[in-house]
Amino acid sequence: MKNKILLSGFILVLLAGFSCSQTRNSYLAGSWYPKDKTELKNTIIHFFDGVEMDQYQKNIVPFGLISPHAGIPFSGPVASYGYSLLNNQNYDIVILLGSSHKYNLGKISIYNGDFYKTPLGKTPINKKITEKLLSKNNNFVFKEYVHKNENSLELQMPFLQYQLKDFSVIPILTATNNFSLLDKLANSLIEIIENSDKKILVVGSTDMSHYHDYQTAVKMDRHTIDLIVNNEWQKLKKDIHLGNSELCGYYAIYTFLKIMKEFENDNAILLNYKNSGDIMENTRSQGVVGYSSIAFTKENKSSKSASRSELNSEDKKYLLELARKSIKYYLDNHRLLKVNKPKSKILNAERAVFVTLNKDHNLRGCIGQLHAQMSLYKAVSSMSVSAAFNDHRFSPLTDKEFDDINIEISVLTPMQKINSIDEIEMGKDGVYIKKGTKSGVFLPQVANETNWDKITFLENLCSHKAFLSKDAYKDDDTDIYIFQVEKFREK
Repeated sequence: MKNKILLSGFILVLLAGFSCSQTRNSYLAGSWYPKDKTELKNTIIHFFDGVEMDQYQKNIVPFGLISPHAGIPFSGPVASYGYSLLNNQNYDIVILLGSSHKYNLGKISIYNGDFYKTPLGKTPINKKITEKLLSKNNNFVFKEYVHKNENSLELQMPFLQYQLKDFSVIPILTATNNFSLLDKLANSLIEIIENSDKKILVVGSTDMSHYHDYQTAVKMDRHTIDLIVNNEWQKLKKDIHLGNSELCGYYAIYTFLKIMKEFENDNAILLNYKNSGDIMENTRSQGVVGYSSIAFTKENKSSKSASRSELNSEDKKYLLELARKSIKYYLDNHRLLKVNKPKSKILNAERAVFVTLNKDHNLRGCIGQLHAQMSLYKAVSSMSVSAAFNDHRFSPLTDKEFDDINIEISVLTPMQKINSIDEIEMGKDGVYIKKGTKSGVFLPQVANETNWDKITFLENLCSHKAFLSKDAYKDDDTDIYIFQVEKFREK
């Protein structure tokens, strides 16, 4: 008897040493998207191959994405636009926001298991954050059944798993239409993002209008997209109630837009819109479902406060030395230099940067960003290496050339939306123009190099850079932004 007790105790000790992980399995693989791993990968690759964006859009590093969630043959070609931007990016955490299609519990269900699984593998749940969220409000709960057979989040995962390597997810379903509770969720997530040193992506999952005729759907969805891109969340709330707009994931998008409003400043970009009738024409007679892919970029408070601050001589000297040091380190070690955070406020602000290398007064490489994606000092270090080794127009820089190059840095102020072309100062302002999915940019020096007047400048920007009609800048649905460039180089 004693031996049996000892054996029983030994088995209990062994069992205690193993913990059963809780996994959110892929319920829709084999129906909404391929179950076979290779077939799923090939499908995603096919979608990415069909993405067509201008250079500015391709360079976007998103803070937030709105992405559709229908069966992958229908919404995959549109979703791929947003997810194509994640190529070669390193996000630590992805917050997934979706609305439950089946349950209205008056609660927020936050998945607090261990993994999220699809045919492409298992992705860990960030339990440190999910548990923190669950502790904040009695109506933040983990109801596993709410997440079962729910497509809004599952259809995002294969794209994320294909594009990203080491990341964790926070799957959240809004099973409520209580705006007060949604505000609390948004505020909780804002607090987590503000206090995190991790790179975070927020994904809001929704399809658009449902089962209208083709023309009605396009008109309604375009109106809704305009409200989203301009972050007019109060008007969107009203139009959803009136039926002028339709989003099946609206309550998740409401939360998403509140978060974006906290961190961005007119930086939403429509990447693609289609409906099921565009993708499969034989569905038009049945009524169509709309899909959009919209990217939001992040502008933190420090970049706003420093947007008009000029770099002093010490800042410029630091950045030029950092650029040269970063290139040399990569030459010697074939990896990026780790840079200690400087004390200067403007060097830590998020700013868009171009780094240009010249040799014997000829261009030797130039890589940059039109929109701020990281701290200024990090951007200079990264772009200098890219200009030296990743500009496809030139072969990678060699040791023999290192002493012969001259480094030039151009720092862009954040883009500011204007209401009238009268606000443009020729020769001082760069101009970015955007209408629908088309956009183009002229740097400030274009005006000086061409001696164009303002109208000729804008007509050329519209027709030759954005591929719009030459007078598109006059249209009400065309957005015009200005920015300035501070340029300096080595002696």
